[in-house]
Formats: sequence, structure tokens, C-alpha cells
Amino acid sequence: MSEIENAGTKGYCLMYFFIALLLFVVLVVSIYNANYNFLG
Repeated sequence: MSEIENAGTKGYCLMYFFIALLLFVVLVVSIYNANYNFLG
């Protein structure tokens, strides 16, 4: 467990990067679905 506790700045940057990427993908998919339903 010490490796996870001592992740440091690089680990937090990677974690926040993946969280932001996931949120961005969800946002793009939701906008695409909203536009598709609106056009349809």
C-alpha cells in the first residue's frame, strides 16, 4: 500500500488526467446524442 500512498505529484496528475478525459468523453457523447435526437 505504500506505493499508492507515495504516488506523489505524477500519480495525482495522471489520475486527474484520466478523470478529465473520462468526463470529456461523456460530455462529447451526451452532446452528440442531444444533437442527434434534436435533428431526428
